[in-house]
Amino acid sequence: MKRMTIFILVAIVGSLFGIFGYLSYSDIEEHEHDHSVEIEGSDMKSLTVQEVADLWEIDERILLSRIISEFELEGSYTVETVLETIREEYAFSPALIKDMAEEIKQGNL
Repeated sequence: MKRMTIFILVAIVGSLFGIFGYLSYSDIEEHEHDHSVEIEGSDMKSLTVQEVADLWEIDERILLSRIISEFELEGSYTVETVLETIREEYAFSPALIKDMAEEIKQGNL
């Protein structure tokens, strides 16, 4: 009887961990699909502002302007500047650029 109780308890705990693990994975997976373009942040670093704008099908000048104003950048940047170069002045997360591009695409400037 004692073994059966332990077995049932272990099964319940295991089920709960499985459910919570699934919910956590689902939340992460859902967040990854918040953007209309699927690209890793590590890949974004090597793109120019123009390339990011092309991926999101948005105006590159608006994106560049938004990046400069958002991070209060003082350097001289163009749409041909690579994001990693901009990150030397301000170490932003590439995910923030994804969010900006998505907002511009949705018309939420």
